[in-house]
Amino acid sequence: MSEFSELIKNFDKIREYMRDFYVYGFKTRGDYTAKSARTYDNERRRIESWLSHSVRWENSARGKRVFLSVDSARVPQNPLYAAWKSKSFTKTDIRLHFFLLDLFADGEARTTEQAADAMSERYGAVFDAQTVRAKLREYEREGVMRGEKRGRALYYTLSARALDSMPCRRELLDAVRFFQEVAPFGFVGSTLLDTAEEENDLFYFKHHFIVHTLEDGVLGALTDAIDGRRSVTLENYSRRSGHRTFIQGIPLRILVSVQSGRRYVCLYRSTVCRFVNLRLDSIAAVLPGESVPEFEALQQALDRALPSCWGVSFGGRHRKEQLFMKLRIDAEQESYLLDRVRREGRGGELLQIDGNTFLYSIETYDANEMMSWIKTFTGRILSLECTDSTLVRKFCSDMRRMYDIYCGEGKR
Repeated sequence: MSEFSELIKNFDKIREYMRDFYVYGFKTRGDYTAKSARTYDNERRRIESWLSHSVRWENSARGKRVFLSVDSARVPQNPLYAAWKSKSFTKTDIRLHFFLLDLFADGEARTTEQAADAMSERYGAVFDAQTVRAKLREYEREGVMRGEKRGRALYYTLSARALDSMPCRRELLDAVRFFQEVAPFGFVGSTLLDTAEEENDLFYFKHHFIVHTLEDGVLGALTDAIDGRRSVTLENYSRRSGHRTFIQGIPLRILVSVQSGRRYVCLYRSTVCRFVNLRLDSIAAVLPGESVPEFEALQQALDRALPSCWGVSFGGRHRKEQLFMKLRIDAEQESYLLDRVRREGRGGELLQIDGNTFLYSIETYDANEMMSWIKTFTGRILSLECTDSTLVRKFCSDMRRMYDIYCGEGKR
């Protein structure tokens, strides 16, 4: 029988559940089909113990829906960081943690065997040398311990606390307060503040994309692969179809939307010889692969291709699409519109045909991504042409539908 615990051993276990039920807020208890209803109740109690002040619910015909309601301008810290701070541990883990920190506080270097013997003598606690070695290696990876090879033996010492050794500690913590809410891996800044027994009392943000911390684990694995110039295999989950697929490729860059905060990994897929962008919140797991000798050449090719992307799509074909939009703008009274086209046109060219007629042209991989921007000029568009004829037909169809809704027969 599954038992409730506030702590979790694996963050991936709770990531999708928290996002699907509490962030998006669409699903009910009846939609949870992965495991039993008891598992749903345990997961719900766990999340509500972390986020009790932010959880709301609503009754609908389909049942009770739970969701998060957060005013980002009023919270000093991303509430979802609580999930990262809820890692489970065993009795051996917690005993070793305090014994090792106390033992190595004297600054003396010790081998694994020496540390095990010293803990047995000082604390009366007997640990297997292999268990102690595994814990010391874990702490070395996390920066708590420092390993040094002396001959054939590996000696460990306690690493200096970064916050204690840095000058201008108060000013540094002000930077950490800002970092924890605006940068990727902001959870690190939150943990540093916890260690220093400080809180954020300086910075609040009107537009704050707090949900994206849930994919920081995936982001970390991808940045490791990019730094190591390695290929990866991604387990990608489609919420629309519910299918899971495995995608192989070479991660080259992480892209972030300035409008939604959504993050993407730009991947080169050698099987189809093209670039693709995948949403990080759809990636369930990252499996590292082999090193890629042509990594730099691919990054240079990406640098040449990105200026022709309107959004995140590289299109369905290798060739680019050309779009021409003729606009009617009063050059004297509406110069702000011309400034807007130049500012938001993403590399497109704006030419003045006559006094108040302007031609905007661009060459891009997927002109369909421009549709929402193009429609903001409704009432000023004189003509629209594109090498993708389906886009023009769709635009005209949408205009006719809008006319029927607002100006059709019987409308005033």
